[in-house]
This record gives sequence, structure tokens and C-alpha cells, in this order.
Amino acid sequence: MEKKILFLDLDGTLLTDSKDITEENLAAIQKATELGHAIVVCTGRPLVSTAKQVEKLGLTAPGCYAITSNGALIYDAHAQETIFYKGVHKDCIREAFDEAYKFHLHPQTYNQAGALCEHDTEEMHYYSASTILPYEVVEDVTKALDKEPDPIKMLFIDLHDRSRLEAFRQHMEPWAEKNHLDMFFSCDQYLEFLPEGINKGSGVRFISEYLNIPYEHTLAAGDAENDITMLKAVKLPCVMKNARPEMHAYGAYITERDNNHSGIAEIIEKFML
Repeated sequence: MEKKILFLDLDGTLLTDSKDITEENLAAIQKATELGHAIVVCTGRPLVSTAKQVEKLGLTAPGCYAITSNGALIYDAHAQETIFYKGVHKDCIREAFDEAYKFHLHPQTYNQAGALCEHDTEEMHYYSASTILPYEVVEDVTKALDKEPDPIKMLFIDLHDRSRLEAFRQHMEPWAEKNHLDMFFSCDQYLEFLPEGINKGSGVRFISEYLNIPYEHTLAAGDAENDITMLKAVKLPCVMKNARPEMHAYGAYITERDNNHSGIAEIIEKFML
């Protein structure tokens, strides 16, 4: 039997709205891995948060990997080591944070332990609770990052009004281009800034090459704008029923069940078992 590889987004795809994994999804993943298929978690979440989910899924055997932070960090879950890392240049951060404040947005970035922000906001509480990620409030993130490697990304949050994030993105376009950064939404509330060319699609290509799995045997499942590059990088792109309508154009298959009703089990049963 040919070995297939399924790249799986977490939030809005594998996880329910309450951030749980259904029994049916878990059972399907276990069945697929027992048959020798590879399942790779591919998420915007940073490693600290993703590692917990990977453990919960039992995806820590040899050959289990996770693409985290939208491709900025790739992790061998069995060896527990980073095999790829590319961060946002620290020089960009102060200016981006200050511009975000003008738009009344919550900006945050990351160090090795978790998230870093300058104000203890409702957005920070929400993000930390939903991703199970610790955070630290500091006076100046650039000083806090002084002796750290370049952070994996910057994230800008508005829990109530996506249009403010859209206006901010438009405002930052020339600046992002000049600083070689890409911007995209990972959900309606989150706007991500990553190094140019780093995204879930670049992570998919890296892992496929690394594991020597041909393009013909690749699948992916996602629901949001940050999944588009991943969906474009595989042979069989699957889009969740609960995705925004404009996402359906990127799927060769649209699930009949949503993320709350084991849509991933549907994909695995239909195309891998």
C-alpha cells in the first residue's frame, strides 16, 4: 500500500470550536498511522502549544512531525528537536507594535517560553486560554527579546472587528514589503506577520522532501486564509465545511461534516483507509 501524508490544520479543522478532539477523529488518525500513513500537524500555533496537542494525539512515534507557527518552525515530534527555524527580524518589531496601537489592536510576539506582550488585555487572555500557551507582560518586547533568537512571528488580534485588522494590513503593506514580511489571517480575529516566503506551504514542501514522499501521495485539510499555501502545495486539498465561503475555491474536496462533527475522520476514511 502506498504511504500517504496528511497535513492537518488544528483550529477550525481538527479541533472543535471548544478546542477538543472528537473520539472519531482520534480513532481515524490512529487507524491511519497504524497503516503506515503519516499525519503532520500544520498550525499557526507556536511549538509550546503544538507539542501538547501532538502528545494528546499520540503523534510522537518515529516519523511524526509538526509544522508550527505557519511554517516558521518545523519539529520532529519523536526526536523532540527542531529541524527548521526562521524568525522575524527583531528590528521590525518596535515599529509594528507602535503602528498596531494606533489601530487599537493587541500586538504580541514570542520567545522560547511563550507569548510576549506589553499590555495585559482581554485578547491576550483569550489567546492564551485557547492555545494553552503561557505569556509574559513586559515593558518593552524589544528589550525582552534582546538575548533571544529572532521570534517566530508577530500576531495582531482584534476579537470584535475584523475590519480594523484589514485596515491595519492595508496600512502596513508598503512597510511589510520593505521589511520582507508576509501578512495573512489565520482566523477572523488573528492577523499574522511572518518572514517572506515562510508559510504552511513552504513547511509542506520541506517535510515532503525531508521524508521523500511524492507529491501524488499528499493531502491537506484546512479552513482559513493561512491554509491556502498548504492546500496549494498538495495533490488533494480538502476544505472544511465550516470554512469561509471564499475558501471553498481552494478545495478539491469540501467535507460534508464540519470541525465539530469529525470532518477529519471523514477525509481519512474516504481517502486513506
